[in-house]
Amino acid sequence: MNSGKAVLLILFSVLFLIQTAVLIKNKKLISGILLTVIQGICALFAVNLIGSFIDVRIPVNFWTLSTSGLFGISGVIILLITDILFLTR
Repeated sequence: MNSGKAVLLILFSVLFLIQTAVLIKNKKLISGILLTVIQGICALFAVNLIGSFIDVRIPVNFWTLSTSGLFGISGVIILLITDILFLTR
C-alpha cells in the first residue's frame, strides 16, 4: 500500500469515528445516519451536475456511493480532493 492510500484510509477512519461519536452524543443515531446518507448522495449528484461545467466529475459507482452515503458531505469533499490530487489529467 503506498503512502497516499494509507493517508486516505486513516483520514476516512478518523472521519468515521468523529461522525459516529457526534451522532451518539446527540442521541439521534438513526435519524442522523439517514440524514447523512441523503445529504451525501445529493451532494454527489450535485457535484456531478455542477462539475460538468468546470470539468470535475466523480464517477457514480459502488465505492463513491458508499463513501458519500457513509460520510455525507464531508465524504464527497474527500472524494473531490482525491480526484484533484491523485487523478492525472
